[in-house]
Amino acid sequence: MNDSMVRVVSCGRGVLLRGILLLCACLCLFPSRAQQFMNKAYTPDIKTLQVYLNSDQLDLPILRMGSSDHVTITFDWMSHKFPHLAYRVRYCNADWTLSDLEEMDYMEGLNEVILDDPGISMNTTFDYSHYEFSLPNDDVKLTLPGNYVVQVYDTESPSSTLLVACFSQQDPKVNVVGTVDGRSVYGVNKEYQHLSFEVFFQRDFTAMPDELTVVVRQNGRYDNEVYGLKPTYVKPESLVFEDERKLSFEGGVQYNVADFSHRFRYSGCIERIQFHNPYYHVEMRPGMLREGKTATFGNDVNGGYLVHQQDVWSDAEVDYSVVHFTYPVDEPWLDGALYVSGAFNDGRLNERNMMNYNYDRHQYVLDVVLKNGGYNFQYLFVPAGLTSGLNSRVEGSFWETENEYQVYVYYRSLGSDHDRLVGFERILSK
Repeated sequence: MNDSMVRVVSCGRGVLLRGILLLCACLCLFPSRAQQFMNKAYTPDIKTLQVYLNSDQLDLPILRMGSSDHVTITFDWMSHKFPHLAYRVRYCNADWTLSDLEEMDYMEGLNEVILDDPGISMNTTFDYSHYEFSLPNDDVKLTLPGNYVVQVYDTESPSSTLLVACFSQQDPKVNVVGTVDGRSVYGVNKEYQHLSFEVFFQRDFTAMPDELTVVVRQNGRYDNEVYGLKPTYVKPESLVFEDERKLSFEGGVQYNVADFSHRFRYSGCIERIQFHNPYYHVEMRPGMLREGKTATFGNDVNGGYLVHQQDVWSDAEVDYSVVHFTYPVDEPWLDGALYVSGAFNDGRLNERNMMNYNYDRHQYVLDVVLKNGGYNFQYLFVPAGLTSGLNSRVEGSFWETENEYQVYVYYRSLGSDHDRLVGFERILSK
C-alpha cells in the first residue's frame, strides 16, 4: 500500500470516528424512546418511594375507570433542605416505553404541578422532607386506560428526572380465571408451580389474539416476569393460556418477615437492634437454606412492606434505620450473584440490593437504609448469564408455597396507537 493510499484510509477512518462520536453525542442529547420506565429514584437523596392504591400501602396502584379510586405517591428527600419539585404525567405502552400520544389524548388539566409544603421530619436520627400526593386530582384528570408514569423533577432543571413512579388505570373488558398447581415441565409436586388461566371476553367486547398483550408477574417481581404470552387454545368467547414452560415458576419459600417498627418490641427474623451513634442498626438473622422436605407457611404479604412506627403521631416522625443482611457461605459463588429481594426494591434485582462477599467474615453482606416498619424479603441467586433469580440454592423451593400471580391484559386494536389495560386479576396458589 503506497503513502497516498495510507493517507486516504487514515482520512476515511478519521471521518468515520468523528461520525461515530457525533452519533453518540446525538443519542445522549435525544434519549431513546425505547427506554422502559420503572419505579425508580435517580438520586440517593430520595428514599422510600411508594406507589399504592388509595391509603393501602400493600395494594397495587391500579385505578378502575369511573371509580373514586386514587393512586397515592410518597417519597422522602433525605434532608431538611429540599429543591423546588414538580411533576408531569406521561402515558406508556404495555411494555412501559413512552407512547406517541399527545397530552390531550390521555389527560385533562395541568401537566406541570408544583409539589410544595413537604412534611419536615421531627425527632428522627435521619433528617428528611416527606412528600405525598395523589392522582387523579383537581389539576390532573386521566382519560385513558393503560400505563402511566409520573416524572418528578427540580423546577430549576426540568429536563432532569429525579424519580419515576408507575401506575395503571384499567377499563375492565375481560375476566381472568386461573389456577396454580404442582404440575410443570420440571416434574409433579416438586420445586415448581404451574399457572394456567383463561381470559373471558365480556359481552360487549371481543379481540383477536394478536390484539392482546398478556403480562404475568409472581409476587410483583420483574426478574421472572412473563411478557407477551400467546394463547394455547382459542375459543369463541375466551382464550386459554397453559404454556407449561413459560408459566412454570419456582414455588420458592414463604418470605422472611421482619418488623422493626419499635426499638424494643421488634419481631420476625431480627437478631438485635442497637444504637451506634448517630443511627439505629437492625441486624437480621443470617440467611440459610431451609431444611426439611415440606414447605413452611407463615403470615407474609408476598414481598410487600408497610412503613409505620409505633408510638408516633405523624408520618414525619417515622425514623430510618441501617438494616444489615447476611448470608454465610464458606467461599463466594463464582457462577452467579446473590440478592435480597422484596417490594422495598420494587421487585427488581439491581446494584442496590446485590450482596457483596466479605472474605474476613465468610459471608455475603448487604447494608440498606430503610424506613421503619414491617418488611418481607427473600434471598435470590441469579446464575451468571441469566436475569431471573432462584430460591432453590439459597433458601429452598417448594411447590406448596403460597404465592400471588398478577395477570395484566392489554388491548391494542389493529390500527390503534396505544395499549388499553382491559383486565387485571390476582391468582393465589393454594
